[in-house]
Amino acid sequence: MPTTLMMRSNATGRLDLVVQAGAGGRGTLAVDTTLATSGLLALQCDRRADPDDTLPNEIALLPAQSGGLLARRGWVGDILLDTRFGSRLWLLARGKYDETDRLLGAAYADECLVSIRAWWGVTATAMASLSGRSVLQIACQIGAVSVSRTVSAAA
Repeated sequence: MPTTLMMRSNATGRLDLVVQAGAGGRGTLAVDTTLATSGLLALQCDRRADPDDTLPNEIALLPAQSGGLLARRGWVGDILLDTRFGSRLWLLARGKYDETDRLLGAAYADECLVSIRAWWGVTATAMASLSGRSVLQIACQIGAVSVSRTVSAAA
């Protein structure tokens, strides 16, 4: 069974590596064999935007404004793999947080779970709900593990 690093998410959605005490006063990275770390990484990492995606910093009629090598984000290693990692939830940063964005959020979250389903051989589902005026709450059930992410204008 593959192992992953255990990560702890704080209130702002940032992740910390967990170091456990080791022999001789040296710490080692804690190892987590659950699906929580895989799910959190998939939701929190930025997936490269598709060529037809509208970037959050684009203004209508001025698409060149968001040009550049890093504008579409994502992991540079994706160019070497057939599988894309992370989610495109970052595209909703300047969203209206209406029903359309809720459906897009659910689709983006489900898209990031594809590789987890394939690798771990588990069922994984994603749901999105509007919470307040400008907050989108993403909840994923991956096997017996639940992970979530909040998407808002401030995130």
